[in-house]
Amino acid sequence: MKKIMLTILATVFVFTISACKAGNGNLNHVADTGGVNTGQQPTEHSASEPDQPKGLGAPSTTKQKTVVFSTFFPSDYFKEAKKKYEAKHPNITIDLRSVETDNAHLEENLEKFAKTTGTAMLSGQGPDLIEMDQLPSGDYVKQKLLANLGEIIDQDPDFKKEQYFTNILEGIKVNGGMYGLPIGFFIYGLMGNEDAIQKSGVTFDDSHWSWEQFIATAQAMTQGADKDHQYALGGSMPEYMTVQFVNERYATFVNQEQKNANFVSGDFTDLLQQVKTLFDKKVVSTEARFPLFKTVQVNSPVDYIRELRMSEFLSGGNAHTSKLYLSPNADPQHPGGSFRTYQTIGLNERSSVKAEAWDFMKFLLSDEMQGKPDGAGFPLNKTSYAKKAQALVQKGSIESDQPIGPMKGKSFKITQQDIDDLDKFLDGATYPLQFKPSKIDEIIAAEAQAFFAGQKSADEVAKLIQNRVTTYLNE
Repeated sequence: MKKIMLTILATVFVFTISACKAGNGNLNHVADTGGVNTGQQPTEHSASEPDQPKGLGAPSTTKQKTVVFSTFFPSDYFKEAKKKYEAKHPNITIDLRSVETDNAHLEENLEKFAKTTGTAMLSGQGPDLIEMDQLPSGDYVKQKLLANLGEIIDQDPDFKKEQYFTNILEGIKVNGGMYGLPIGFFIYGLMGNEDAIQKSGVTFDDSHWSWEQFIATAQAMTQGADKDHQYALGGSMPEYMTVQFVNERYATFVNQEQKNANFVSGDFTDLLQQVKTLFDKKVVSTEARFPLFKTVQVNSPVDYIRELRMSEFLSGGNAHTSKLYLSPNADPQHPGGSFRTYQTIGLNERSSVKAEAWDFMKFLLSDEMQGKPDGAGFPLNKTSYAKKAQALVQKGSIESDQPIGPMKGKSFKITQQDIDDLDKFLDGATYPLQFKPSKIDEIIAAEAQAFFAGQKSADEVAKLIQNRVTTYLNE
């Protein structure tokens, strides 16, 4: 069930996000709550005073405390963490709340969850901790509903940033503040047909390449190719590529803290034209059958090896070796790959049990929890990731997870070099993608369609986006 939902949420970013193949937990039934239970009911822990000292101090070891933790999907990870944490801290209760739903009512309950949770947070009666994946995190930041975890981390000597993927911690900052911590993350890149690339004789440096360089490289590689292989990239639509490009340079166009936008600019109209050129020159097409590159979402070391090796077992004369490359960047002066966080947790700014809630958040990111072999995504904890990766190298191979087709029963070799190559992508992930499209993403995609259809000029579209985004930021 959860895999299906993640896939639905991901499809809007056709170019940047492939279907999510891993999940943590499932939609098992939880205690009957009569519908959506977001934790908005008044409890003895609730507080309405948002201004508290930045230094949270140590959690209580004697007083009975309750931390309400609200999620949409039930999670086995969170259930196990609750059990272990409460055993270590008998005076603290983790009141874990989630939603009982099914396929038929999923969309309805998602909408209800978002509405009731937002109302509860605004009224000061929201949960202490909240999983933000299904919620409009930008709205929560704009309305100052979430604590700045960056300040809390800086004043907590027990939180050692070097133990985590610091590039991810930096990448999720919003105007210098950090308003959520992820349990895991996924990375994105281009899986290239290495045989075809080498056969073309064209060389390139993907560590610093721009989209202009990608266009020139792709045209040289596909020169004289048949119609099935004439495109460098497939499966995309121009309006969603525009969203991707904006997100790669988000601070150039949007300042949520100051509530202003900058779309009426040469930067944005040039960006629109750049996307149009990719399609006009047939570098990218939704009709590509066997493009030189395909966008991939990599969820774990195991997933990486499967993505890398399975092309060697394709039938119909299409078997080839593969290699993962960085996607071209809209800002080549600041190279880096894209990532998406998973199970990102925010701390209610008005919580009266911040110290206890923060301590539980740290436990969620501990070696004890992040070392679980079945967790979804790459763990934020670098030590836990390294242990998992080395265990795979020692194992030497992994099995295909496909029950039918040419991959059934196949075994894929894994080497230390594979892990070394993967490490570069993990350490270089810089640009965050939203778990689900934000309102600003929706505005850009909707208005950009008129430009690509030839109905409006780039300047006209820029003004429309500017007005709508500015209105949204100031609501």
